[in-house]
Amino acid sequence: TFQNLALAFQAMEKGGNMPCILNAANEIAVQAFLEDKIGFLAMSDLISECMSKIKLIQTPSIEDYIETDKLTREKALSYL
Repeated sequence: TFQNLALAFQAMEKGGNMPCILNAANEIAVQAFLEDKIGFLAMSDLISECMSKIKLIQTPSIEDYIETDKLTREKALSYL
């Protein structure tokens, strides 16, 4: 039911900027949960949505990581 561990393994397997996407989405999801904006199980949905919508960059530069973090946070917030 709670898919966060599976999503973490998926991010590790894909590599590139995917762990960055997972981290940024998770931070937004946890904050939203703590503020009672989403339910516990909805955190996985939010993270999964971001992982499926944000472009995978296999060999990201530091600029790519910064942009990925920004885009993921925007996407996660729009999901709320």
